[in-house]
Amino acid sequence: MRMVTATVTVSGRAVSRWRAAMALMGLGLGTTTAGLGWDYYVHEIVREAGESMFAAPHLLIFVGFALSGLGFLVALAGVRPLLTPRPA
Repeated sequence: MRMVTATVTVSGRAVSRWRAAMALMGLGLGTTTAGLGWDYYVHEIVREAGESMFAAPHLLIFVGFALSGLGFLVALAGVRPLLTPRPA
C-alpha cells in the first residue's frame, strides 16, 4: 500500500516500517508505565526497605525505555529515504 499526498509519495515499505516503529514505542510506553506502577506499589504501599537497581520493577522500566528507543531508531531509519535528494 502506497500513501500519496499532495507533496510526497511514500512507499508501502516505509509505511509498514513506521507502523512497526509506533508499535514498538507504544509497547515500550506500556511496559515503562507498568514498571512505574509496580515500583510505586513496592515503595509506597508495601514499603519494602531493600533497594536495588536490578529489582524486577526497575528492570521492567529499563526494558520499556529500550523498546521505546529502538522504536525511535526504526522510525528514523524509515525517514532517511525521504531526506535524500531526488535527481531532477
